[in-house]
Amino acid sequence: MRRFCYRCGALEAEKGPLIQGLCQRCFASEHRLIRAPQKTDVSVCKRCGSYLNGNRWQVPSVTGATSSEAAKAAVYQALRLAKLTSEGLQFTRVGEAKGVELRLEVKPAAREALVEIHARGKIHELQTEPSVDRALVTIELKQTTCDVCSLISAGYYEAILQVRGEERLPKGEITWIRKMLEARAGEVSASDRSIFISKIEERPEGLDFYVSSLSLARGMAEVLKKGFNAEISETAKLIGRERGGRRKFRVSVLARLPAGIKER
Repeated sequence: MRRFCYRCGALEAEKGPLIQGLCQRCFASEHRLIRAPQKTDVSVCKRCGSYLNGNRWQVPSVTGATSSEAAKAAVYQALRLAKLTSEGLQFTRVGEAKGVELRLEVKPAAREALVEIHARGKIHELQTEPSVDRALVTIELKQTTCDVCSLISAGYYEAILQVRGEERLPKGEITWIRKMLEARAGEVSASDRSIFISKIEERPEGLDFYVSSLSLARGMAEVLKKGFNAEISETAKLIGRERGGRRKFRVSVLARLPAGIKER
């Protein structure tokens, strides 16, 4: 018995195996590989350029590429790819789709970006040739402020590192100690943006670093202890209670440098 496509009449023996009663060409034309919205949006921090990828703020991997990376991330979040199984046609997330080649072309602008999606892959295992599909998505770039920049703007700090000397520290020593500790904080912030220096105050008696994390204050103090044999001590002040009733403290870490230290 000869089988043929119920839509166009093409013979299976000539056009390849039928899929759900359709020839290869009719199946591909009736089943799109891509499901994507015509328009979606993504939040971009106007201060630091990071963008919201799912529920996490992401720093662009390339400087100045915020709009392009943010647009691609928004597309990957919204895009679904078709797969026909015994349970019917299903649309899966990009990370769950296997054997599908994707290429995104981004045309960024000031407030929005146009993303052209190119996809190639099989919707059903009986396809002799992969389906090829294309879609256009407009991405609105919504300007906002990320969580970390909001904390920095508000002057948030969890601890204070106080740098003092047995004697009054000369201006030159204060300058290079400040640079050294800022560099240390920068290394930590590079891997965790929630850890930062909120404010630095130069006082006649030394330096005060207002930092977002007690671990950062302790780490900076440890640099002075290892490098200059500074004496480290801590005091804590009760500033309130958290929602669960747990007491909340603000800690001051004191690093006292011995007399006669030299730049290293």
